[in-house]
Amino acid sequence: MSEEKTVDEIIGTLRKVQTDKVEEVEEHLRSELNQAEEEYQAELEEIDKNLMYQVDNLMSNHNDELSDNIDHFQQLLVELEGAAYHWDDEFWHDFLPETVSKVSDCHRVGTLKVNGHFNQLETLALIPIINGQNVIFLSSIEIKKQINQAFQSLILRLIVTSPTSKIHLMSIEPLANSNKILGIFPKKYVEHENAEESLNRLSLHISLVRKKHLTNDQPTLLEVMAETGNYPVPHYLLAVTDFPHNFSAKAIRQLITIMREGPACGVHTIMLVDAEELPNLDLEGLDKEASVISYEDDRFVFRSGISQSDPTNESAFDYSNFNLELDQLPDLDLLEKLVSSTDISVFDLINLPS
Repeated sequence: MSEEKTVDEIIGTLRKVQTDKVEEVEEHLRSELNQAEEEYQAELEEIDKNLMYQVDNLMSNHNDELSDNIDHFQQLLVELEGAAYHWDDEFWHDFLPETVSKVSDCHRVGTLKVNGHFNQLETLALIPIINGQNVIFLSSIEIKKQINQAFQSLILRLIVTSPTSKIHLMSIEPLANSNKILGIFPKKYVEHENAEESLNRLSLHISLVRKKHLTNDQPTLLEVMAETGNYPVPHYLLAVTDFPHNFSAKAIRQLITIMREGPACGVHTIMLVDAEELPNLDLEGLDKEASVISYEDDRFVFRSGISQSDPTNESAFDYSNFNLELDQLPDLDLLEKLVSSTDISVFDLINLPS
C-alpha cells in the first residue's frame, strides 16, 4: 500500500506541477495577448488620428479650391459680361448693345461640369474665337436640335456683345430652307452670294489684310491690336451650316484654307458639320486646330483647339473629361429684344477695293 501511495503522491505532484505550468504559460500568453491588444489599439488610434488629419486637410484644401473656383467663375462673369452670362441671368434685363465698347476675347458656349470626391465642380466652356479659334459643331440626328441651338446661340452672343462696325457676319447655308442663321435674324438678314462667291471674297480679304497689316513681328491682328490698341479692320464671322452638303470640291478647299489662314486676319469660322459625313471627308487636320463640340458616349464633349494643336502646352487644359451642358437660344422675348436691337450693318459685305 505504501508503494501505491507513494506512486499516487508522485502522480499528484506531477499533475500539480503540470497544472501550475499550464496556468503559468496561460497567464504569460494572456499577458502577451493583452499587451498585443493594447499595442494594436494604440496603432489603430494613431492610424485613425492620421486618417482624420489627412481627411481634414483634404476637405480644407478642397474647400479652398472650391472657393477659388467659385471666385474665378464670378470674376470671369464680371470681366466678360455678356460674352459669359447665361441667357437667363438678370444681366440681360437692362442690356443695351450700344453700350458695348469692345469685342470680348472669349465667348461661352455652355458650362463644363465634373464630379469630384466631395462636390461637383463647374466652370464656363469658353472659346477664344476673337483670339484665333475656329469652332466646329458636329451634328447628328439624335442631338440635332441641341447642336443647332448651341450653334445659333454662339453666333447671337458674338453679334450682340460686340460693338457696331467691329464685327460682321457672313453665312453659307447650302441647303434650301435651312434657316439656321436666317431663322435668328428674319427681318435683319441680307442674302449674300453663293458659297464660292462668299469664300472668294473672304479669301481676297485675308490676302489684303496680310499684305497691308501683318508683318514678321506682328503676324496676327491680335498682335497688331496689342501694339496699337485697336484692330485695323473689323472681324468677320463665317457661319457655315450643313457642311459638307452641296459644297463643291473647290469650295471645300477654299474653306479649309480660310479656316487655316483666317483667324490671324480676323476671319473666324463657326461651322455646323454633319457628323455622318465625316468618314467621307479629308479635313486635313482642321479638327485639331479648332475647338470641337461633339456628342460621344451619350454626352456632349468639348475639346479645346489649343490643347489639341499643342498637347505639350501645360496652360492648355484638356476639358474632354468634363460633361458639357450646351447653351440654347434665349427665351423668345429676350431673343426678339436682342435681334431688334441688332444693327443691320452686321450683315454688310466685305468692302474690297475695286
